[in-house]
Amino acid sequence: MNKKIKAFLDDVCIHINCKTVHKDIREELSEHINELKEENITNGYDEEKALDLAISAMGSADEIGTKLNRQHKPQTEWSLLVLTAIINIIGGVVMFSSSKFTEGQAINFSEYIIFVMIGIITMIALYYFDYTKLKNMSMPIYISGILLLVITMLVGIRINGAKRGLAIGHFYISSPELASVLFLIAFVGFLEKYRNKGAMSIIKLIIKGVFPLLLLMVMPSASTAFVMVIVYAVALITAIMRNHFGKNKKSQLMAVFAGSAVPIILFMCNVITYPYKLKRLTIYFSRGKADPLGAGYLQHMANTWLSISSWFGKTEATYNGHSLDMTMPNATSEFILVNVIATLGWAVGIVLILLIGIFIVRMFMTTSKIKNCYGFYLSMSACTILSAQFLINILMNFNLFPLMSFNMPFVSYGGTGYV
Repeated sequence: MNKKIKAFLDDVCIHINCKTVHKDIREELSEHINELKEENITNGYDEEKALDLAISAMGSADEIGTKLNRQHKPQTEWSLLVLTAIINIIGGVVMFSSSKFTEGQAINFSEYIIFVMIGIITMIALYYFDYTKLKNMSMPIYISGILLLVITMLVGIRINGAKRGLAIGHFYISSPELASVLFLIAFVGFLEKYRNKGAMSIIKLIIKGVFPLLLLMVMPSASTAFVMVIVYAVALITAIMRNHFGKNKKSQLMAVFAGSAVPIILFMCNVITYPYKLKRLTIYFSRGKADPLGAGYLQHMANTWLSISSWFGKTEATYNGHSLDMTMPNATSEFILVNVIATLGWAVGIVLILLIGIFIVRMFMTTSKIKNCYGFYLSMSACTILSAQFLINILMNFNLFPLMSFNMPFVSYGGTGYV
């Protein structure tokens, strides 16, 4: 780089406190200076004079730096933190109530508090962490996610017939949930690496995305794989619409749609391989009525408890003389919304759904303001995975989505997911 350009950029960047944007700002300003320089050369100036005029035309380095510092100053999105806190409080109240359950569904509230504390500490640590450092660690993170799944399938704890977690001391780590975060970070790093490299880069991304999906399906953890497909699709389509890959958008979209056939085939094979999943899918269309005491029991009981719950406070009604914990399986995980409505009333359930809706909108509004390309895609992918889990869980509780292992973030019981 020319010494004069470098000196000008140094004078600009010295005013910008956010170090992570220095590289992007230097590239942008340097490109603009060179464009002005070429124009001046075209107008008859020699190279040295053309460069001096170009730098002069940029204006005061102090003023530019001060203005850019205001634009790139990191800002805390307090509305997201407040919404997260309120949603967590509702979840905490329900978890406390669930700790009083008399049957096997009773949760350990002290353990839940430990999860809360670990989650808060993790959030604070990541708040001060320079996320751009993750970009150059994409492949190690990707391999770590694969190794986590492979190790879990070999020596993990078997629950409900499948090895999906590892035990560390007294704590159980859900490997699919942790691996999904690792794959998300890695995928965004690969996405950034393939900038301006056309449709072939999309094929490479799809190949890197499909292998973890295959491992998740074999595990099996189809629900996690389903969410990851949504995240990959949203990230790729958004990148194409923002011209991230350059060249022909139509061929790139065709590559995405062609690549989407692979996860569809994987899901079909998974359903065929596990007959109970096929039966669960067919039962879904009857909302559990086709087999209320068998495959449709969960849907039947969800409908029942939603229908007998009160508007305010805990319902006094029972089902054949039995309480919620004795008749509604997974009341602290997948069917947590039914638990919320039965324990706190329909009014609180509706408020929770509205808060979640506002939370999702605020997440994407905040993401749209991020100027760093890698930060934008990383945040958008995180927003997508949270939004998918929220929306699918809500729809599933109202029997508007087939039964899958989807917990509600910040509300359902589960350490790994919570953190």
